[in-house]
Amino acid sequence: MALVNSGIYDMNQYLGSVYFIPNYQREYSWEEEQLEDFWDDLILSSTNEIREHFFGQIVIHKDEQNGNTKYIIDGQQRTITTVILLSVFKKEFDKIYEQDKAFNKPRYNSDDIISKHIGREDELHLTLGELDREYFKEYIQLGEPANKKETKESHERIRYAYYYFVDRLSEEINSFLDLKSKFERLNILYKTLIDKFKVLYMEATDLNEAFIIFETLNARGKELETSDLLKNYILSRSTNVNNALNKWNLMISSLDGLDTTKYIRHFWNSREKFTREKALYKRITSLLQSSGAYSCDDFLVKLSDISPYYNDIACPDNCVKYSDSKLIKHLTALKMMKASTFYPVILAMQQANKYDESAISNVLEVIEVLAFRNFAICNKTANSAEVYFADLAKDIYNNQIPDVDAICAKIRTEMVDDKEFQTSFSTLKSKNKELIRYIFRRIHKYLDPNQQEINVDNNVVHIEHIMPIDNTQWNIDETIHDEYLWRLGNLALLAQKLNAKIKAKPFAEKKEEYKKSIIKPNDKLLEYDAWNSKTIESRQQELSELAIKIWAK
Repeated sequence: MALVNSGIYDMNQYLGSVYFIPNYQREYSWEEEQLEDFWDDLILSSTNEIREHFFGQIVIHKDEQNGNTKYIIDGQQRTITTVILLSVFKKEFDKIYEQDKAFNKPRYNSDDIISKHIGREDELHLTLGELDREYFKEYIQLGEPANKKETKESHERIRYAYYYFVDRLSEEINSFLDLKSKFERLNILYKTLIDKFKVLYMEATDLNEAFIIFETLNARGKELETSDLLKNYILSRSTNVNNALNKWNLMISSLDGLDTTKYIRHFWNSREKFTREKALYKRITSLLQSSGAYSCDDFLVKLSDISPYYNDIACPDNCVKYSDSKLIKHLTALKMMKASTFYPVILAMQQANKYDESAISNVLEVIEVLAFRNFAICNKTANSAEVYFADLAKDIYNNQIPDVDAICAKIRTEMVDDKEFQTSFSTLKSKNKELIRYIFRRIHKYLDPNQQEINVDNNVVHIEHIMPIDNTQWNIDETIHDEYLWRLGNLALLAQKLNAKIKAKPFAEKKEEYKKSIIKPNDKLLEYDAWNSKTIESRQQELSELAIKIWAK
């Protein structure tokens, strides 16, 4: 039987052993919200009415092949935080002792904390993973951190937790004037932590069984992301943990702050059966266990290799891998429209190793048209395309679609028809300034493809409300003004120096400045003698007829 020890332990009993945190575990992650919950539970439990407090479960892998070393599989955040608090307790006990050395009772508690819970330098009771090990040892277990912000995030969270508890404990005991009362309150809180806080302790000699327990239970602390679970699973089964950890960290670095779980899901949906996030962990681990097509190491290598491309797709303003200007322009437009369901398609093309940047750009051009027609204009739910794009990506990855033309043809079948698109466009009312700029820049380019593109600097080119926001000089009914102010037909792009001159002036005066504009859609404004709701509708209808040609299926 692999499960060799289990039971309800108080913290005094639990922290009496020596534990290690594997290198593949995530860094310390608790922030103020979790610290506050912990502290509130401690204060509440310190009352006589509460006999005990359940502090969650602890899952331990007892490695018999490595001298019965105990590794924390689940519960590391709670354990680290408890040791941080105990270190603060030790400091406060010592402070009381130093204030009145004749009152020597606190010294017993300080020594007790060291011997029973923290350990001494030659045998600390908790050893963290490589990234935080030395910092935690030097500044929590053997000393105290400087009261200034650390540059490394996990070190800063450790330091912050330490001083959070310093502040809370000081507030709690400094309300008492005499040392004896301070000591008694401090001792009550300490005893509450080590005696009343209980954990469900489970110790297994088989790593797989420890992980089964870990995956089944929910931790009390900051909830683990799917990516954290997968990291633990993959690294624990890697043939070389250090190499695997380096690969994982390289992937995280390439993603540069993007959501790791979303990336893994998009990657998965680019080559396997469509899966939603809730089922992602189970689906991936099932395949890794049952299929000869993947090993954990191979899967991690593929994840790491594709991650820089994912970053370019999601953040085209700072591309590392892609250099084609048209490709980047399409990605930028899609980002403006907040489109992301197409990501698996591009990831699949990247993995197929048969498509260059020009081919990917051609596909992105069609996806941009779909996103604009379906989502930006016709308000179709983007999630409705998620399954379709994932299925398409899988076919691309498995080489079941012959070429780029076939990919584009399949995407076009999902576009709304011209009638629905034009109807929605002709009534479009939007305060999305980026979308408005995008539309008029595309119309400008279509009307005069040889002319220089409109300056993309929003400080140079403004959005002009022909019927102005301030309508005091226009004498327009407020209902009409509210209804038509943000209609596309009432909007234009105009150079800042021209826009600044006209602002809320009457239409006849505005036309004199429109004559000076080099932005082609503004030419048509000169044909109107007056500006009202009917002319706004008429102009928007004309724009919709252009849109059918520009964003053609």
